[in-house]
Amino acid sequence: MVARAPLASFDTGPALRFPRQAQFHVLKYLSGLADAVERQGGRIFCDTRADSVDGGHPARVATARGTITCDAVVVATNTPIVSRVIVHARQAAYQTYVIGAEIRPGSVTRALFWDTEDPYHYMRVHTIGREILIVGGEDHKTGQADDADERWARLEAWTRARVPDIERIAYRWSGEVMEPVDRVALIGKNPNDADNVFIVTGDTGMGMTHGTIAGMLLPDLIAGREHAWARLYDPSRVRVGAAPTFLAEAANMAAQYGDWLTPGDVASIDAVPRGSGAVIRRGVTKVAVYRDDTGVVHECSAVCPHLGCIVDWNSAERTWDCPCHGSRFDARGGLLNGPANTGLERRAKAA
Repeated sequence: MVARAPLASFDTGPALRFPRQAQFHVLKYLSGLADAVERQGGRIFCDTRADSVDGGHPARVATARGTITCDAVVVATNTPIVSRVIVHARQAAYQTYVIGAEIRPGSVTRALFWDTEDPYHYMRVHTIGREILIVGGEDHKTGQADDADERWARLEAWTRARVPDIERIAYRWSGEVMEPVDRVALIGKNPNDADNVFIVTGDTGMGMTHGTIAGMLLPDLIAGREHAWARLYDPSRVRVGAAPTFLAEAANMAAQYGDWLTPGDVASIDAVPRGSGAVIRRGVTKVAVYRDDTGVVHECSAVCPHLGCIVDWNSAERTWDCPCHGSRFDARGGLLNGPANTGLERRAKAA
């Protein structure tokens, strides 16, 4: 415990300081890991999507290029494609927002700062020829809001109140994080699956840390050895203290299926402007309609192929986002993010 965080322009009040931290360049770190894997005989294949994963001896991973057999499978796909319900009931998908502000060199202490507001905020300094203050937060459940400009504006206001001499906002973007109900990652054997299928998920915005932990923990589990962290990260764990959050998230997810009963976002395709998308009702089902910048209309089913929720349009990222479990699709229905493992069903394209 310290009296305040090291921010000269803002008195944070009492804070917790975590010593012995380091800042990594994620792409250089991953490049080094990939080189190490190949030096030790591992093989890395890209652009090969796993259509299905089946445990057993041997385990099998089906792809469009053939089936891979192996002793064990680790599914590290942000959120697992091998779980229909259980794991997704223990974590929720949130959209998080980020801005990058240019600052004077040395004007902000190099540290990772987190506050305890809800929604929370964090900031850190990154150098790309000049110093950029990266500030994130203002999260909401994926697919359950479409107000990115307001959230970026709140981030900017929050930042300027604490670092008043930032020069300009140079970048802004958003992404998705998986938040476990007890705030601890899920790393270990996939619940209700074969004993040689493992998962890594629940990164809650700390994927570099959890990825490294998984690399230390899972080899022991695969080899049948005990590990001191196994119970802490066990995806099958049940923690009584997390029950209220679990029930609230479950109720929120269930409520999203009510979208099947509502009208569409607009009455007809004609109401969808260029560069935008909307869900329309067509009989008993719903259709995701995107009109591209040239005016061409692209139609997909609005039903998420994971568990049948109705997707929502994300105007900032031009994506279709599932409000139930966080699957995301590009404007034309192509898969971007699980737990769905296929894109939205395409419909006829009209001019």
